[in-house]
Amino acid sequence: MSESKKLIRPRKLEKGDTVGIVAPAGPVDPKLLEKGLKVLRSMELEPVLGKHVFSRRGYLAGKDEDRAQDLMSMFENQDVKAILCARGGYGVNRLLPLLKPNVIRKNPKILVGASDITLLLLYLVRKCSLVVFHGPMVEGNFGQYDMKKTKKQFHDLLTGQPDGKTLVSPKARVLRPGVGKGEITGGCLTLLCRSLGTPYEVQTRNKILLIEDVNEAPYRIDGMLWQLKAAGKFRDVKGIVLGEMVNCHPKNSGNGSTGQYYQEMFDGLSIPIVTNFPIGHGKEMWTLPFGVPATLDTEAKSIELQHCGPA
Repeated sequence: MSESKKLIRPRKLEKGDTVGIVAPAGPVDPKLLEKGLKVLRSMELEPVLGKHVFSRRGYLAGKDEDRAQDLMSMFENQDVKAILCARGGYGVNRLLPLLKPNVIRKNPKILVGASDITLLLLYLVRKCSLVVFHGPMVEGNFGQYDMKKTKKQFHDLLTGQPDGKTLVSPKARVLRPGVGKGEITGGCLTLLCRSLGTPYEVQTRNKILLIEDVNEAPYRIDGMLWQLKAAGKFRDVKGIVLGEMVNCHPKNSGNGSTGQYYQEMFDGLSIPIVTNFPIGHGKEMWTLPFGVPATLDTEAKSIELQHCGPA
């Protein structure tokens, strides 16, 4: 299915809505999950857990079939108005062949996640024509950090309030100045590379591309960026937004920093490029809809969405 096809906008959230919690990747810490659930309840949302959320099978939150079943059950359940991922980790790639795109398209709803969930977001855009949301997760983010700004923007965006679609990052650094306009896509760099050559490969033409990662040495960041470049993913892109790249430091100063590699990687590009935006594994994290037109303005250090994403 072509990504150029108009995407389906899910219904916005309202006070008292039921939201489904699933664990498509790594195993869940019950105490941290409960902290995250309290955050959702404070937003006057009613979380309901997938049947296998607390399952564990090595580094996975249970069997592939069980994780896929939980996800599909949430799409099919008419009482559930949105699906929120508990955490990232690893394992989404294993359950994608078990999903049912036709069922998902007939039951469009908000889905939010990041990190390893990047692959699920790309899948839902390409295979199901669904607007999806790169944003904080219940255990992985709300369960671990205060995230005061994140909570407000998350709620504003998913409930369709105008304040949710204007995002400014005063601490951002400008690598290339300018204004770029395009639909948003991207996610965790490791997973963007992992999507290459698959039916849900990230599509970047005429897009604003988000890139973030965590716990990767600068040489690995450089290597993955070169892989995206070799795959043509920086060709015809309208802008690049880089996250904080948490804990992506060299073991010694002689190995070079991510900043140095950025300068080499993006040399010659005449598109707006910014870094240090709160889009990844940091203590604040914006919620951003994939497939929604946006404007990246480096002078204002802002992203302005055409609309919130939900209808």
